[in-house]
Amino acid sequence: MLKGNLFTTFYSKDDIELIHESVLRVFNEVGVKFEYEEALELFKKHGARVEGDLVFIPEELLNKALSTIPESFEIVGPESKLEIGIGKGLVVAPTNGCPNLEDWDGNYRQTNADDLENFYKIINTSDVYGISSQVAADIPGFENCPTESALAQMAMMAKYSRKPMYNILGITPHNYKRGNAREGARECVQLIKKYMDNFDDYVCYSGMCVLPPLTVGTDALEHYFAFAEEKQPITITTCSMTNMTAPPSLMGSIVADFANMLAVAVMIQLIEPGLPVILSPFSSVSDMREVRLMTGAPEFLMIMSGHIAMGDFYRIPVRCSGALADGFTYDYQAGVESTLGALAVSLSNACILPHASGDLSNFNLLSFPKFMMDEEMLRYMKRLHDGVAISEKKANVELIKKVGPRGVYLKGRTPKDYREETYLTSPVFNRGTCNEEGRAATPPIQERAYKVYKERIESFELPDMTQAQKDLLNEHLPEKFKIK
Repeated sequence: MLKGNLFTTFYSKDDIELIHESVLRVFNEVGVKFEYEEALELFKKHGARVEGDLVFIPEELLNKALSTIPESFEIVGPESKLEIGIGKGLVVAPTNGCPNLEDWDGNYRQTNADDLENFYKIINTSDVYGISSQVAADIPGFENCPTESALAQMAMMAKYSRKPMYNILGITPHNYKRGNAREGARECVQLIKKYMDNFDDYVCYSGMCVLPPLTVGTDALEHYFAFAEEKQPITITTCSMTNMTAPPSLMGSIVADFANMLAVAVMIQLIEPGLPVILSPFSSVSDMREVRLMTGAPEFLMIMSGHIAMGDFYRIPVRCSGALADGFTYDYQAGVESTLGALAVSLSNACILPHASGDLSNFNLLSFPKFMMDEEMLRYMKRLHDGVAISEKKANVELIKKVGPRGVYLKGRTPKDYREETYLTSPVFNRGTCNEEGRAATPPIQERAYKVYKERIESFELPDMTQAQKDLLNEHLPEKFKIK
């Protein structure tokens, strides 16, 4: 297992202490803006200083909240369970939220419900992903739903999921018309509880983004209150841009964003002490020449490493980074950028690697080919995360003595150590030899990726469901996707 942390490359113990002291200064001297009266009253009740809609969190209140945040928790899916948190295995989660798509023919278009169905099939036939999440939200195909578009999209995810579920859908007047965001978010979580017939365990974790700099907007707060009231784990997300919605320095970005997320974590513990929270930063540098976010930049990894370091300092699980890219297609640039982002989590104590596959153009574009290629890259990341097995037995000293200098280890059957520690089989990457002309003896990566994709789509079978489960989902699903 991984024994070190990538963040130690960039941050010393003194560095982390200074970031912590800076967060405390922000809490004491600047405050965090909460645009929701109920949140302000909650903080007042627990002794925080509130001036208008600014909340100043004293260190004692912060420490009290930190003492009730669990370091790990278990989430239950239709066919599997997951332990998530500090000291647990790395959980890989697919991407979510991209509105546009690069298809297998190289065309760019809007993501639709048919694409979503295929992504769910890929996710739930994969040995890489531990979580099923909403790959895209509020896309064509959910306009004519029997109830609400938000509920239809939740039902769609549940229909194909064998794994624990992550709900990223934000409730808006567009996708939920019969109430406010708090009511809609609760109803979405309740749908999963009813589908699972499980009202006691954690069955769906949900997230919402704060509004940097140092603000939590009304919509986000309605969602946070809803998730807390449903007693399900909560991710607190931020995605700021240096010199725009965050300070210009990398450290300043970490300080401001961590204070923003940590303030919400305190609030959630005041609502429901002991409820799991996961900090979920995706902040990076901005390109001031074009005024846009750059998640393929090397600084993205450095900022993420700072957040991971602070999560470890406060003992709060962190979910961050991912196979993100600035590029617009599945080329060498996107491969480098995505691998760099995945490393930030794979070589650290972070608990979840999200946005792990398919992302291009800074959350704006999703690619079928890249999704399949990233999946293989993620197997490399998981191998790195497992690290080198160290023990007296693994030292192989007796074998070294037996073979001796200029000896040969290639004898008899393939040793167990070699089989256990060497990752060889790759359905997508070409790791074979060249032919006589010096060219690859197997098809190019695009063809290999498509072959795996097609086989997985064609072999997919829906999870077993009771008639009651089918009826529940069919209440919300569009006619095309109803379960027979």
